[in-house]
Amino acid sequence: MPKQGQFAKSVRQKKLNDFKVKRHEQGAVIDETQLTDFLTVRFALTIKKKLPSVQRESAQRLLQEIAPRLRNQDGRLADLMAELIVELNAKTPWQFFWQISDFWPVLQKFLQKEVPAVPLSQRILIRQVLSQTELERMLGQALTQKTAAAMLLGQGQAETARINQLSGLLMADLYQETHLNWQKVRQLLAPFAFSIDEELDETTRQWLRDLTAL
Repeated sequence: MPKQGQFAKSVRQKKLNDFKVKRHEQGAVIDETQLTDFLTVRFALTIKKKLPSVQRESAQRLLQEIAPRLRNQDGRLADLMAELIVELNAKTPWQFFWQISDFWPVLQKFLQKEVPAVPLSQRILIRQVLSQTELERMLGQALTQKTAAAMLLGQGQAETARINQLSGLLMADLYQETHLNWQKVRQLLAPFAFSIDEELDETTRQWLRDLTAL
């Protein structure tokens, strides 16, 4: 995970401009430690303004979570997101997943185009994509697992089998015709308030507050 709290902070425009200048000075090949900054710059220059304003911050933060994992996952987006969604489920409100389901097609196309073009000495190829149907199934399973665990809390030791059984029942109601019903997700999770970690930086806390207000 990024070192700045639980998410990388939004990259300010000055930093983006400085990075563009530095990249030109260094020549065609960049160090792999610059991958996240490089993709963030490309995101800001290409598709960020095409997204609804309420989604831009979330899309950039998800990109900053994906970028450092691309090499280890060998460009397999489905495998990468399967792991990342589980991590993010504990750190974000459900509204973040709602936004991901909306902007994923745009962000995935960006990754397919831009990642192989990053001038690394050893390029990263996108070898596996993630369909909208599979993405929403992953999101729904993560949300229902967390909800099931919360619903069984205080009823003795919540065994994994019981959590999985309840999660399956909830998923059957939320996941309809290959898509999540986000209105039902809202109704299901309304009783469970999201707690914001006060140790996060103020920019991240405000982003999370904005999400919970959606």
